[in-house]
Amino acid sequence: MPRYCYRCDNCKETFEVSHGMFFEQEQCIKCKSIGHLTKVPDFTIKKGHQSVTQKPIGATVDEFIEDAKKDLKKQRKDLKTEIYDK
Repeated sequence: MPRYCYRCDNCKETFEVSHGMFFEQEQCIKCKSIGHLTKVPDFTIKKGHQSVTQKPIGATVDEFIEDAKKDLKKQRKDLKTEIYDK
């Protein structure tokens, strides 16, 4: 279900609620007042903490691709020299 952010005009608290698209929250979950809610856009960006030593994601992906290419090259070489018994 989608999450919606509401602000109560009575107690000035902001809260999130999950409900269907066509439902409108009418009661404040903090002060229990009815009819004093305003739906507000939720602009908070929930982003994980990135440490200073952590590489950018693109660099990590590039490194993984290069390692995979090296592994494939080694496997091809090993397969070419392998002798099969019939």
